Amino acid sequence: MGSGGLFVSTKDAVALRIIEDFRAGRVSREKAALLLGKSQRTISRMARRVRDGGVSGIKHGNAGRQPANRIGEAEMSAALELAKGKYRDLNLKHCHELLARDHGLTVSYKSFRLWCNRGGIGQRRKRRPNRVRLWRERMANEGLMLQMDGSHHKWFAGRETCLIATIDDATSEIPAARFFPGETTWACFAVLRQIVETRGVPEILYVDGAGWSGGGPKRQHFSQFVRACSELGIRVIHAHSPQAKGRIERAFRTLQYRLVGELALADVKSMAGANAYLEQVFLPRYWNARLTVEPRETTTRYRAISPHVDLNRVFSYQYDRQVNSAHIVSLNGKVYKINNPELGVLRGKGVVASEDETGKIRWYYGSRELKAELIVPPKRRWKEAG
Repeated sequence: MGSGGLFVSTKDAVALRIIEDFRAGRVSREKAALLLGKSQRTISRMARRVRDGGVSGIKHGNAGRQPANRIGEAEMSAALELAKGKYRDLNLKHCHELLARDHGLTVSYKSFRLWCNRGGIGQRRKRRPNRVRLWRERMANEGLMLQMDGSHHKWFAGRETCLIATIDDATSEIPAARFFPGETTWACFAVLRQIVETRGVPEILYVDGAGWSGGGPKRQHFSQFVRACSELGIRVIHAHSPQAKGRIERAFRTLQYRLVGELALADVKSMAGANAYLEQVFLPRYWNARLTVEPRETTTRYRAISPHVDLNRVFSYQYDRQVNSAHIVSLNGKVYKINNPELGVLRGKGVVASEDETGKIRWYYGSRELKAELIVPPKRRWKEAG
C-alpha cells in the first residue's frame, strides 16, 4: 500500500523495490530488466514515472480506466438472457456462434464464456485423464475409406432414434447420414445406396462389430450387408474398439452437442423433418462447409457404378434355393412354381430369391430373372374316424 490510499499488488510492490534499487544505483539497468522480465528501455520509462509520480508511477497508465471496447451491461444482459432461455439446450460455443450470427454479438467467445461462467450458465465437463493413443495418419484420397456407424440418442422431440452416418477418413466430410427408428440392415442399405448413387463406390468401409456388419456372433459367418458390399467390390474392415474408429465417434459427439439444439430451435417433430434439416441445412451449411479438410491427394477413389449392376437386387435380402423336379422352390413357408420353359429342365439347379424391404420376392437364375408364380397347395382332407 502506498501513500494517499493507493493500493498496489504484490507484483507491483516487488517491481517498485527493484526500480528503487535501480534508481539508487544498487542494480544495473540490465539486471533490473532481467528481474522484471522487461526490456531495458521499459525499465528507464518506469524509473521516470516513479521519479515524477511517486508510487503511482509503478502502475500502468491504463490502470483504472475502462477499456474503449468494453461491452455495455445492456448487451451483456441480453446475451445472457438468450443463453439462459432460447439457447439453453446449446453448448456455449454453439450459442456464441448463433448470437454473433443472428443477434450481432461482437464480444469474443472467451469473454462470452467468462460471462456465462460467472452467471452459472453452461456445463463444465469433467476432463478425463489423458491416455496414450497411437496416432494414425488420414487416408490420402477421398473415397478410399469411409467410417460407418449408428448412434442411438434422443435427437428430436424427446424421441430416441438412430442416426446412421458415414465420414470420409481423408476429408472428414459426411457424404450421407439419415435418421431411422433403429440400426437395421435396411437402414444401412439406404445410407450406403445414397453414397453409391450420388458419389460412387468407395474402396473400404470401416465398421464396428454390430450384427448388420457381420461382426456379431449370430452373423459372423454371413451378413446381407457384407454380401452387398462384396458384390459392389467394397472391402469391409471391422474395428475392435471405439477408439479405432475415433473419427466417426467424435463426429457423433459433435452432432449430439450441436444438431440436437438446432433441431429443437427449428421445432422439428418428425423423422422426415429431421432428415430434411440434416441433409439440406446442417450438413451443407455447417459440417461440410466448416469441419472438413483438403485431402493429401486430389484424385478421388470413388468408383463409378457399372450400368449392368442392379442396385435393387444388390440392396436386398438374398437366399439360395435349389429347384426340385417339379420346378418348385420354397421360401418362408411359401411355395413358388417356376414357369420358364425356354430354360429347359432346372431340376437340381441353384436359384436366388431376392426380397426387398416391402417383402416382394423376385427369383433369379444367374443374372436372368425368372417367372415365378406363388401357389397355394391344397389342404389335406382327413377322413373322419369310424
